Amino acid sequence: MIYFMIVLLLSCTDEPNESSFNVRVKNASTELLEVEAYHQAKIVFNADLSPNENSPSCSYVDENFRGIFIAYCGIDSIAFKFSNNRGYISTDTNSGDFNFSSTRNPLLPNGGFQKSGSTYEFFITQEDFENAFQLPE
Repeated sequence: MIYFMIVLLLSCTDEPNESSFNVRVKNASTELLEVEAYHQAKIVFNADLSPNENSPSCSYVDENFRGIFIAYCGIDSIAFKFSNNRGYISTDTNSGDFNFSSTRNPLLPNGGFQKSGSTYEFFITQEDFENAFQLPE
């Protein structure tokens, strides 16, 4: 009886099925793109991406893909700025006046990523450049 209970207890524990994820931004526009990442209003990352250039990756292990997730990547907002002072500001709450469309946000798991192997890329396109918001100074 004790043996049966031990086997039953051990069989009830679920080990998480975790996977490795790599997340990055790709500048698929023909314009220079500045990427500024913030955590609690302090800049934690800044990079200029030439056309067709990728940002450095954020890598993490989790049960699910979570986008550029604050707990792993240390980012709660990202500004994407083109040289004409137009662009986007994405937040982890999808709030604000300068976000991409409601279906695109690199900080959310269903934010419009394209998957290639274990790498998820958020593409900034020429159409994004053409439709970008005038950003505050």
